[in-house]
Amino acid sequence: MAENTVSLPSTLTLRCTPALVQGQKVYVRNFPRSVRDEWEKLKGDGDDEQKNLPYSTAITYLKFKTGGYVHLDRYLNYLVSLEKIDDDMLRHVFRCVVGYSQGLSTDQAILLDVPPLANAIAGTPEQEFEMTRFLKPLQDKQPKCPDWMYVAVPWVISKRLAEQQFTIYDLVPITKQVPDNEKDGSPKLDAEGKQVYKSRTIGWKANPNKRKVTYLPDSRGGLIAWDHPVGRKYNVRNDGTPVNAATEAQYAMSRLSVAMKTEPNLVDPVVFLEAHVTRVHSNMVFAKSTHIYQGGDGLPILHTELVRSGSVREVNQRALELLARDKMDVSLLQELNSRVTRERTVVEKAAADGEFPSFITPGPGAIRPLMPKNDNFAVGTGPGTLHLRLLAEHVTKVLGEKATWVDFAVEPMNFEPRPTDKQKMTPQERILRTEAGELLHTIGFPPPEEIAASVHAQGFEQLRIVCLWYRHKTRLRMINTLSLAFPDGTPIGDPEDGDEVFLTPTISVIFRKAERFLSHGDEINRAVEFKAFEDDFASSESQVMVGVWCETEIPALKRKEKEKRTAFLLRKERYDGKFQVRRFLAKKDFVCQFTTGMKPGSFGNPSTEINPPKPGKDHSGYMSLLDLYRSLGIIDQRLARAIAKDKKGHEAADLVYCGIHARRQAKTADGKHTKRIIVVTALFPPEEEDGAWTMKAWTPLIGAWVPYRQAITGFHASDYALHVDGKGQTDKERWAEAAAHVEDALADLVRDELESDMGYVVMVDGHACRRMWTGLHNENQSYQEDDIADPRTWLPGHGKGKNAPRRRPAAVIRMNVAADEVPQYVPVARESDPDVEMEAIQFTSAKLHRAKVDFGNPFWVLFNVPRNYQAKGGDLGSKFTRWDADPGKGGEEGDRETNELKTPWWAMTATEIYPVGVAGGVDRTMLVRATARLCHQTVAWSDRSRYPVPLHAAKQLDLDHPQYRRSAPPEELGDEATDE
Repeated sequence: MAENTVSLPSTLTLRCTPALVQGQKVYVRNFPRSVRDEWEKLKGDGDDEQKNLPYSTAITYLKFKTGGYVHLDRYLNYLVSLEKIDDDMLRHVFRCVVGYSQGLSTDQAILLDVPPLANAIAGTPEQEFEMTRFLKPLQDKQPKCPDWMYVAVPWVISKRLAEQQFTIYDLVPITKQVPDNEKDGSPKLDAEGKQVYKSRTIGWKANPNKRKVTYLPDSRGGLIAWDHPVGRKYNVRNDGTPVNAATEAQYAMSRLSVAMKTEPNLVDPVVFLEAHVTRVHSNMVFAKSTHIYQGGDGLPILHTELVRSGSVREVNQRALELLARDKMDVSLLQELNSRVTRERTVVEKAAADGEFPSFITPGPGAIRPLMPKNDNFAVGTGPGTLHLRLLAEHVTKVLGEKATWVDFAVEPMNFEPRPTDKQKMTPQERILRTEAGELLHTIGFPPPEEIAASVHAQGFEQLRIVCLWYRHKTRLRMINTLSLAFPDGTPIGDPEDGDEVFLTPTISVIFRKAERFLSHGDEINRAVEFKAFEDDFASSESQVMVGVWCETEIPALKRKEKEKRTAFLLRKERYDGKFQVRRFLAKKDFVCQFTTGMKPGSFGNPSTEINPPKPGKDHSGYMSLLDLYRSLGIIDQRLARAIAKDKKGHEAADLVYCGIHARRQAKTADGKHTKRIIVVTALFPPEEEDGAWTMKAWTPLIGAWVPYRQAITGFHASDYALHVDGKGQTDKERWAEAAAHVEDALADLVRDELESDMGYVVMVDGHACRRMWTGLHNENQSYQEDDIADPRTWLPGHGKGKNAPRRRPAAVIRMNVAADEVPQYVPVARESDPDVEMEAIQFTSAKLHRAKVDFGNPFWVLFNVPRNYQAKGGDLGSKFTRWDADPGKGGEEGDRETNELKTPWWAMTATEIYPVGVAGGVDRTMLVRATARLCHQTVAWSDRSRYPVPLHAAKQLDLDHPQYRRSAPPEELGDEATDE
């Protein structure tokens, strides 16, 4: 390697060895059950905000009082800190917390006789521990650390990483001169007849002009570049582009996260490192949390949650009052209070004037609230892949030999090419095809003959696609898409409404204008509107499979003042025509998919119709048609070819692949609890060689295995089920109930669907299902099923009751895509000429990697290149950091430049694959490869998905449910997601 090239790991996954925390002490109080029970009573039965107030008051007070390195478990299991906490301090704050719960003021609460709860908390002994005590590895055993270690270790590591400045640089190209040829391949000559040369980039090297950035530790166990903001004021480009004051003032900060977790069959815990862009909000009253600078002296940046006060938020006022009485830093408290007061005034005045409150972000100060949502902002999300590389270099430099990385090796396998992969062709071939108007890539539409084979495998003779539209431009887009999907079929032309056009002998299409039927509004009688074209859906003797392709648009529905999120989503559900049409058609046993005909307006501009793009460019239209195929259960031969690619493909092709989707359900708008959402799918190999694969699904509501298409209509035709008759009252009982449903599904599968010698594999999201099966937990990977005394079922299909499956699965494949629980890929250097200071960077990887574990069986990580990364400009951040991003140049369309600062920067994602409960004689490597191939080749997507086909299909069945948008947790909603 070149002299200045740092040897980097392939992932930002660090072993948490005792050397990393050597000499560090920690102070812990482990509260008994009696204290926890009293704490739950104190929180009461109010809404989530009210129940959180006692905790918010206590933790806010303790953070300010102790400097920040303190964590109180929300359920009062423990209190951990890096400094001793005085008993009297705890007695004082919890006496006031109890008083506040009784409606007392601060003056009254401090005079209250010390309640038993406060005495019990203060009287719980504070224990002093050397952190290394809990990190000593045991041979062939998973690490067993107390829960508080996962909080405290990141504090220590982030403090150490902050001891030295962070080095940043950009990458500059390494070029060489190569002949410049004409389009036909002949040499390009200058006026003197000599060969013309051009520069070609052959690699990248670090810019020698390196700079230093200081990161400060924060109370969450991360680091923030507090004094090095990113924004238009700081990424200065004097291009004369006019920018309004609000946008000019917006800025963000770089944040590095440090999180301790475990991985299967590693004797040490691991530390996941990651870089983020934390965007600063213009105000506190609509933020959910804030960062607060406490000054020097080694104090961390405080991260403090804000509590709701009416329709706005603020720092917990009870805690601030108590701190003020205790003579805390009055200036900081005054600044917090005065800012909230000013912003409340702005909100109240805007409400009186019937306007939306407007704020301009103050300059970087001691208080910096965090952006609660991914709104339009001057700085885009994502730090870029180069920043991850710099982070790896920084860790190696600071920790030296103490930094022991988890090693990964590339799994020797190849993926079957996809239709959408770039086609290899010579420059001359590319020119000829472009001049002929041909596409240089395929869209990913399955061949018509394979669609027909899948339709026949499901027991139908014909497929009919009914296109419901109300804008002529959308109708034309549908026609263009179908023409690309069936290039050798009968030309569609300009059909009359209701005319059936056969694209192939077994696939037809009908167009029908249905504006009223598709429109938004809860007052529309869709049954009456449907009668006008009901005959389009009729089929003789049910031999015709019908799929409905509909036009829609995003409804212009705004949230009312003081309207809660769940109530708004319920109102939106009743108003949005897409929800109503999907439910209406599902009740008639028809599946549908939608394509948007209008582009939403922004910055006060109205929505506009989407014009038919050039051939090959209408990606949203193409994806909606492919989604319709997926909903119909149409599976082409890509999956069969992909699985057969493996050297043990015959074994993989004989298995049935099941996907289990489980989701914790939020309350309904009326406050009632609902059951956990369970969907199980099964992908069946063909009965005859070269036949079509088929897919079935099971839900508790249906209670039987039915074709995937039929499961969709049955599931979408009904509301999510409620808990009734006193069943499943507690959270634990509801998860146990969900696991029992899965056992029922697998029992039905083995009894009714599988041949006696046919094996099946179960694929689950380990993050979503960890409360259901103890065998999925990392801490249990060094044990056997009979070693754990737990009433829960060990793994799916391993039940022992009368309803358990007669035959266990050949394996359970535990998937994990949680960003903070899977390794992050680091761009690494390839071997280079040691005499030349240069390096060829492998910016991305789409390969399967096998972890080198300490005992037992390995786990694998499949790294993914997001579709957005591959798009034009998607690799921004691979050559420079956000500090060097260019705001671009505005002006007329032809003169504009890319706004690198505002553009999202996409990084690699990862899918962890870990087989557990593998039966004897089953090759786990074969299973992992098959799983990776089922991620690479998808049913209805032109690129790789995070989940394999069966699990992706199960999850999608729930995502398409009409009630999903109001029931999903906020982290699963793109327009509701937080910034980090």
